[in-house]
Amino acid sequence: LNTHMHMRGGSLLLLSVGTAALRLPPPAACARPTLASPVRAANPALSAPRAAAARRTTTPVLAATAPPTPLTQLASRLWLWGWLNWWVQGALSVVGAVLLLFANSVSSASVSAPALAGRALALAACATSFASTFWQWGYTRLAVRIRRRPERWTAASAASNAARALYVGTALNLVGIGIAIVGAEAIVGNLAAKALTQGSAVVLDGRAAAATVQALDVLIVQANTNTIAACFFGLLTSMRLKLAAATAERAAEA
Repeated sequence: LNTHMHMRGGSLLLLSVGTAALRLPPPAACARPTLASPVRAANPALSAPRAAAARRTTTPVLAATAPPTPLTQLASRLWLWGWLNWWVQGALSVVGAVLLLFANSVSSASVSAPALAGRALALAACATSFASTFWQWGYTRLAVRIRRRPERWTAASAASNAARALYVGTALNLVGIGIAIVGAEAIVGNLAAKALTQGSAVVLDGRAAAATVQALDVLIVQANTNTIAACFFGLLTSMRLKLAAATAERAAEA
C-alpha cells in the first residue's frame, strides 16, 4: 500500500511539473523584450539617428514624385526639341551643302543661266537652313536659363519669350522653304529642257556635254530636296514648341 501511494504521488508531481513547463513562454520570445526594451528605454537617443536617416531618405523621394509645373514642362520641351532639331536639321543641311559644293566644283565652266540661277537659289536656301538651325539651337539656351534661375521666371514670361523666339524660327524656315521651292522650279525646268532637247545628240570632245542630263544635275536636285526637308523639320519643331508655349500660358492664367 505504501509503495502504491508513493508511485501515485510521484506521478502527480511529474504531471504538475510538465504542466507548468508547458505554460512558460519560449526562451527566444521572452529573451528579446527583456534585452531590447530596457536598452531602448534607458537610451532613447539611440533611435534619433535612425529617425534622422529615415527623414533624409524619404525627403528626396517626396520631392521627386512632385508633379511638374508648367514652367518645368516648357523648359523640358524647349531642351528636347531644340537638340532634336539641331541634329536633324543640321545633318540635312550639311549633306545638302556638301552636295551643292561638290556639284559646283566639278561641273563644267559652261553653265546655262537657268541652271546657274537654280544653284544660286539652292545655296541661298541652304544658308537659310543653317541660320534656322543655329537660331533654333537657342531654344536649348532658353531652357538652361529657366532651369538655372526658376525663381526669376513665371510660366507666362517664359511662354512669352519662347513665342518671340519661335516667331523668328518659323519665319526663317518658311523663307528657306520658299527659296528652295523656287530653286527647285529652276533646276527641274533646266533638267526638263535638257531631256527634251538632247534627243540623239552625239557628244564629241565634251562640247555638247552641257546640253545633256548629267549625274551632277541629279545631285543638285538631291541637295535642294535635303534643304527643303531640313526647313520642314525646323518648321515642325517651331509648331510643336508653339503648342507647348500656349499650353504653359493657359496653365499660368488658370
